[in-house]
Amino acid sequence: MAQKKQNAYKRFNDWLGDKLARILSTMECFYIVAALVLVILVIQTPKDGLSWVQYAVQTFFQGVALPVLGYVGWKSGERAEKTINGTHKIVMEELNMVREELRLAREERDEMKEILTALRPKTEA
Repeated sequence: MAQKKQNAYKRFNDWLGDKLARILSTMECFYIVAALVLVILVIQTPKDGLSWVQYAVQTFFQGVALPVLGYVGWKSGERAEKTINGTHKIVMEELNMVREELRLAREERDEMKEILTALRPKTEA
């Protein structure tokens, strides 16, 4: 029973994580976060150099850059998937050709066995 609960919990976490990753990795999310960052900047402007550095690191890089990195990751994954699918298609075509060649070779081998079987009595006599 505990195993079923653990599997259900894992499935839910995987589902939720996938949905959140997709949502947070969109350019729409980037625009929303960027707008919020700019609104906060207008309301509460940093006063000194250290405050600007903290703002840049905490707000901009963590808030704005992360959706862009996620977006780039998704795009990179899509390209990799296309490459893998193309390679898989080519490999499967080659595999089918090899299987056909193997079938033909087996047929030829069987024919050769039949010929040798037919010739044996003639060569032994």
